[in-house]
Amino acid sequence: MKTRTKLKIIGFLLVLTSSISCSESDQPIGKWDDNIKLSQKEVQLCVDNDSIVIITEGSWWWIDGIYLNGSSSFDRNEIDTTAENFIIDEIEYRIERKNATEIYIEMAKNETGIERKLMIALQAGNYFDSITVSQSSN
Repeated sequence: MKTRTKLKIIGFLLVLTSSISCSESDQPIGKWDDNIKLSQKEVQLCVDNDSIVIITEGSWWWIDGIYLNGSSSFDRNEIDTTAENFIIDEIEYRIERKNATEIYIEMAKNETGIERKLMIALQAGNYFDSITVSQSSN
């Protein structure tokens, strides 16, 4: 009889523990709410040298990756993108963090004959977001 009672108690505790752990969090593990809050996530620039400033409400973010037409063209180890001010200067684009909440993005004149897409991946803790810049062609 004691063994049966112990099994019932253990079973009850297992059910109780699993129901508590499932109801503790409404969010999936590893996902945070938007703590960057971009003013724009998609931007269209003209074929000529063109630029835009994106504003963030959050100030604790960094660049996680930069992709031009799907290819990574930026080594994150070269620049501390967690700093309040930095410049990433490439032939096709320039990205500058002017202060904690402003991202300046400039694209050089597009002479490729095809639309260019620049994707800037951002991260803040366990929240991930991105800015996609499309630049028209000739």
